[in-house]
Amino acid sequence: MKKMIIKVCAVLCLFAASRAFAAPKTHTVVDHAGNTVEVPNKINRIVIASLYPLPSVYCLYADSAKKLVGIPSSSMAAAKASFLVKAYPEIANAKTGFEKGGVINAEELMALKPDVIFYNAGAKASKAVFDKTGIPAVGFSTSIAKFNTIETYAAWIDLLAKVLGETDRSKKLIEYGRKIERDVKARVASIPEEKKPSAMIIYAYDNGKITTYGKKMFPEYWITTTGGINAAKSEGGVVELNMEQIYAWNPDIVILTNFNTKLPEDFDDGIVDGNDWSSVSAVQKKQVYKFPLGMYRWCPPSSDSPLSLVFLAKTIQPKLFEDYDLDKIIVDYYKEFYGITLTSGDLHTIYHPSRSAAGL
Repeated sequence: MKKMIIKVCAVLCLFAASRAFAAPKTHTVVDHAGNTVEVPNKINRIVIASLYPLPSVYCLYADSAKKLVGIPSSSMAAAKASFLVKAYPEIANAKTGFEKGGVINAEELMALKPDVIFYNAGAKASKAVFDKTGIPAVGFSTSIAKFNTIETYAAWIDLLAKVLGETDRSKKLIEYGRKIERDVKARVASIPEEKKPSAMIIYAYDNGKITTYGKKMFPEYWITTTGGINAAKSEGGVVELNMEQIYAWNPDIVILTNFNTKLPEDFDDGIVDGNDWSSVSAVQKKQVYKFPLGMYRWCPPSSDSPLSLVFLAKTIQPKLFEDYDLDKIIVDYYKEFYGITLTSGDLHTIYHPSRSAAGL
């Protein structure tokens, strides 16, 4: 009997020891909102509840969309109008009904049974909804790098790596963007202010509303980093415009985002939605451009942010960057990081996005 008791005790001790030394099922991360979040080590179902460009960055980091079970409807509109759904067709299966106009439906969100939620760290109302569900929610910030687009892209990849696991791929992606930025900044450093063109990036141009971006926004980073002057530098945030203000600024270059339906050819006759653009320098010089659309819209941070920096450099300072072969850079990037061999027709599609990509 005594031997039996000893054996039982030994077995119990071994069981207790095995439990004590078992690998943990969770780990903690500090997100961009400063919250310490406990997340599962094994994550199979992910919902990206806001921050529209993040699905593209996630797909780039993971080289897959299989674990994405929910994304915002605006992200889906961009995905279907871009190469994201071609590179990662599983993303088309992600649900969008849990989010409408930025408002989260908690019941539909929980029905997706996510292991983790990724969201815009500035969306405090959404965070309150996530807290009630009990599902771990990790915030990704748009202002984490003071609107330096390349460093924001890097910060998002870095936080994904902290949640899902660091990889050599994630480090390579970050360094690729930083290398391009270093070269661009070095080239434009010696340009005198008077030699820099003024540029305006138009966010919205629909239903009679025209908006651009002032200081401390991603577009100002794009313009100033690539050798231009932000025409709206005296303003802050998103600025609603009238034609009198546009005439006063008289930008040399106008670049249209993919958040509106307008295309450069809409400006050819100088009249757009009843507004007379014919005297604006950019229209007279035929320097109205549209951001390309690759894996996502190229104005905010996205998985194609390094390519967007090259596009803006060639658009704002074409002579300084005439040795940049944008076609080759895009083709090589897509081959290396997405495993896609682009054709000349594919490049044409990237350079000439459809109006539907606005998702309006």
